[in-house]
Amino acid sequence: MLTPQLQKRLDEKWNNCWPVSDLRPLALLDLISYLFFIKKLDDWELIHEKVKAAAPENFIFTNEIETFTWSKLQTLNARQIQQLFSKENGVIELMNNYAQTNALFSDFFKAPLLIEPTPKLILNSIEIINIIETSDKISQGAIIEYLFSKSKITAQNGHEFLPEPISKLLVSIAEPSNEDVVLDPCVGNGSLLINSYRYISENNKLAKSAAFNHLNELKISGLETDLVQLRLAGINMVLHGIKNPKIHFTPAKDKNFTHKPSLIISNLLFTSDGIAENNTEALRLERENSLLNEILESLNNSGRAIVLVPQTILNSGNPAIIKTRKHIVENFNLEGVITLAPKSDSMFSSACVLAFNRFHSTTSDVWFYKWANKKKKTVHEALAEKNSVTVDFELNELVEILNQWKSRKELRNDISRNSFFIPASHIKTNNYHLSFNDYKLIRQQDGMNEKNDETIVDESGKILAAKKENLHEFFETSAALPKEKTRNHLAPVLIILLILLTGAGAFYWFYLRNDHHHLYTGKKITDTSNSFKVSNVSENTPSDTTAKNENPASNPAPQQVQNTDTASTSINSAEATKYTVINKAYFHYQPDSTKKKPVFLTPRKDLVLSPKEEKNGFVYVVYVNSRGESTHGWLSKKDLEAVE
Repeated sequence: MLTPQLQKRLDEKWNNCWPVSDLRPLALLDLISYLFFIKKLDDWELIHEKVKAAAPENFIFTNEIETFTWSKLQTLNARQIQQLFSKENGVIELMNNYAQTNALFSDFFKAPLLIEPTPKLILNSIEIINIIETSDKISQGAIIEYLFSKSKITAQNGHEFLPEPISKLLVSIAEPSNEDVVLDPCVGNGSLLINSYRYISENNKLAKSAAFNHLNELKISGLETDLVQLRLAGINMVLHGIKNPKIHFTPAKDKNFTHKPSLIISNLLFTSDGIAENNTEALRLERENSLLNEILESLNNSGRAIVLVPQTILNSGNPAIIKTRKHIVENFNLEGVITLAPKSDSMFSSACVLAFNRFHSTTSDVWFYKWANKKKKTVHEALAEKNSVTVDFELNELVEILNQWKSRKELRNDISRNSFFIPASHIKTNNYHLSFNDYKLIRQQDGMNEKNDETIVDESGKILAAKKENLHEFFETSAALPKEKTRNHLAPVLIILLILLTGAGAFYWFYLRNDHHHLYTGKKITDTSNSFKVSNVSENTPSDTTAKNENPASNPAPQQVQNTDTASTSINSAEATKYTVINKAYFHYQPDSTKKKPVFLTPRKDLVLSPKEEKNGFVYVVYVNSRGESTHGWLSKKDLEAVE
């Protein structure tokens, strides 16, 4: 247990390392880990025995090195300790030789320190280790967790360290047993392996047996592409009772699974920090997708996986990512997609948990769940929660997610909850999108007896799952309000809005129409015989300038969209390149990706766009539907495809 007195001592030593403790907390933790494993090896008298057999001929065993022990180190001052470590044939060079022995903990010395240790850093790090070593076993785990939480730390390869509550949630969903062979291919800080070890021990009567715990350790392993991160995971696991962590370094392009695990638990969230090239966002997404594919290939024939992924993996239009989603849905049993709560200060905001297995060769339906944001607290409630030691909102949130997961089948028809099942057949027609925000759940209306391509009614006939047309249709709660309540609450608001709109329309008609008609072309588009024609109208005829969120899927025939805006130089329609929509294409106010409108066109091969102007990788078009309603603006050519 981390007592206030113990925390105060740790804070004092940590703050003595300023500014490194604030600016480079990862480097400070790395130094503490490095020194910690030196002490462990010295305790077991392994350093000299192994190094003498592996050291090169030019390494000189000075008297200081020959007689080096952790206890003698305590008798030196900060300057003497720093010189002993950094000098030629010193302790750091000694440990470099130990790294070549393949002995216990040797992998943890294969990477150089992230920072050249100063006397002050070494002395305070040694004192922190002494605090750890003189604490009981339970406190040791709490200490290292506290040190990891001192700052928001991202590994040097961009991998985000998993918060403890989320780690426990993933493991609780996975429910590992002593029969499982558990693997985490992205070890991070080792928290998923630690919590798997704990979960198995706490749910087994033989957990107090040393033989059982040793066997448990052997069945839990991990891989890591970053040697510094491997060292940090090592100290975390040792201080949580795993004496000899089975975690190994493996190059990013050389993943080598020596066995097929029955359970894979992993966090695949990365930032772009560890990527030096341009287009870092695309490379980060490619790395996350590659790791997900490795997990799919590594599971044994009866295995299962619980994986934390970013939202972009679930709704990206990237062909490689679509292929991965298709592989999961069609060749695995995708059980659920759980969306975590949005938090503005967290990398894990709206991250998603994928739960899939090989119990069945394909997916039948998928359970979607999203944590519903609670109403804003009053100032009094916020202060009461802040001052309460018993309230832990984040923990309560994760407990609620776990309870929903376990009872999902029994509550299948309960539409009062923010969850629903979507048949795999419907997911396939939606380009294998797996984001909660791509679907909606509404109460089936009275008299609705027919199904269509856009809707799916469940077996009970009580609920309707439909493809979302845009994000404005997203329901924070799954259930629709009863009609009576909706009418009573909304009627006054609708009346006020109607009055305001009527007044605004009258104001525009009488005062602004003549000032703004020059912004438009003096032409209007009419719909005649399923084709669009351009006809001249008088200058006094107002143009229809209302932009709508249209779903072009309602137009049955191929359409060629022509521009009506003549403010820019015209392009000969016979010579201009025409385009069709291949991705969700948002309109923009200007040819600038940051000037996005809240309207878009969905992919549709039979819709042909004739741009009037091209600029900065954008084309300017006016889309007019069969009712004559128009939406105009700039579309990114990335979402379009040229047609003959």
